[in-house]
Amino acid sequence: MIVFNTTFHVDAEIHEEFVEYMLQHFIPMSTKSGLLRSPRLSRVFGREEEAGHSFAMEFQVANIDTLEYWNKEESGVVYTPLLEKFKEKMVGFSTIMQTIEY
Repeated sequence: MIVFNTTFHVDAEIHEEFVEYMLQHFIPMSTKSGLLRSPRLSRVFGREEEAGHSFAMEFQVANIDTLEYWNKEESGVVYTPLLEKFKEKMVGFSTIMQTIEY
């Protein structure tokens, strides 16, 4: 199983709007085709003096090929509106992980 995680850091004044957008728009658009599954949005806690709020958006994906296909064919429809809406008030980075079964 592949875990596709994007960690976002958003300005404090937009964090509630950001969470609402993620729940109402980003997640439904991301999972529409069924390639990304089991969405989970989590708050990331850091140092108290750090300005803003961080969130981790996680999906499960069957394999790397499926994720590469989603990135090539579908991610633009999902990420372009997000970037246009929040512009410089949000930054993010993605991580791809493989679940180790035990």
